Amino acid sequence: MFLSGVVAILTPIYLKYLGFSPFLVGISIFIIVLGNVTTNLILTWFRSKINIKTYLLVISLLFSISGFMIFFSTQLYIIFIALYLGNISTSGTETGPFQSIETGILPDLVNKSFINRAYGIYNFLGYAFSSLGALTSSLPSYMGETLFSFKIFYLIYGIGGIIMLINYSMFSFREEPSSRISIKNFDKNAKRDLYLITSLFSLDALGGGFVLQSLIAYWFNLRYGISLKVLGPLFMIVNIITAISILLAPLIAEKIGNLRTMVITHLISNFFLIMIPVFPSFWLSALFLFLRQSTSQMDVPTRQSFIVEIFKKEYRVSFNAISNTFRSLTSLVGSPIDGIALEYSLFTLPLFAGGFIKIIYDIAIFYYYHNRTK
Repeated sequence: MFLSGVVAILTPIYLKYLGFSPFLVGISIFIIVLGNVTTNLILTWFRSKINIKTYLLVISLLFSISGFMIFFSTQLYIIFIALYLGNISTSGTETGPFQSIETGILPDLVNKSFINRAYGIYNFLGYAFSSLGALTSSLPSYMGETLFSFKIFYLIYGIGGIIMLINYSMFSFREEPSSRISIKNFDKNAKRDLYLITSLFSLDALGGGFVLQSLIAYWFNLRYGISLKVLGPLFMIVNIITAISILLAPLIAEKIGNLRTMVITHLISNFFLIMIPVFPSFWLSALFLFLRQSTSQMDVPTRQSFIVEIFKKEYRVSFNAISNTFRSLTSLVGSPIDGIALEYSLFTLPLFAGGFIKIIYDIAIFYYYHNRTK
């Protein structure tokens, strides 16, 4: 998560430094998300044959290779291949196969009554380290923004992948063969929920694809001329606010339920999201970004707990992989459109599109599931 926080901010600015146009930056982010789709698709299609530990080792190795490729080359096609392979973050957090697996097995590692808070702690730690990563991404500004000042962080990214590889090699979770259930083995009710919830989450991801953290950082850079020296601390504060709000989310959910917490906090955050581009002042836009982050990710731990309410444990990893795959697929739409919009200085389009689509999702999921959960 620390490395995700670094590269989510650094990557679009580095690509701009290399001479990429806004459209090519948008395509680059499209390629990153496409890589995440691929690793989730493999987990989905071959779930019955894949050992969780082995898969974590493989994607950690690809993570490492990708960092080294970007460090050693500035060639466009090499960078594109590395972005595709490396599970590089566009959101400041990890939304690929690592999260699909970890959130799927976490309920098996804690007491049932502690699940909501366990997800809160899991996500709090992630955003806490992501905030440190965001702050670290500002360092090239203090190093003269030379080519090496950018590339050194991709060397660290590659080394980080090796550390992850070692860490996961010591992973002691024993997977029950019965938990390796693919979609064809879901029962009728589980399949219905799988299709409906995946569709709803994909709608949310369609909106989210317009407002990925990488794109918002790039948006601030283009709209206000903000450098990494400001972007790093800005998104450090964003992620600290997010981390604190995530700790509060399970406590609220214990009072009003997971679904209501998801929907109410998300609606509030989407109103603030729409307000970000309305004002011509950087400080007002930043204020609404902070307000947005104070509630925007409260639905993350509550959504994960909501899935535990809906699906039996043997379905969860498969559901997460399938859901994350389709969420990633629909989020692909946003970055190329953003690239075109920013090419022509249409600064309100990305944030308006993301906010209004997400509001439709909030209303839809509450309509379908308000009678199914606490």
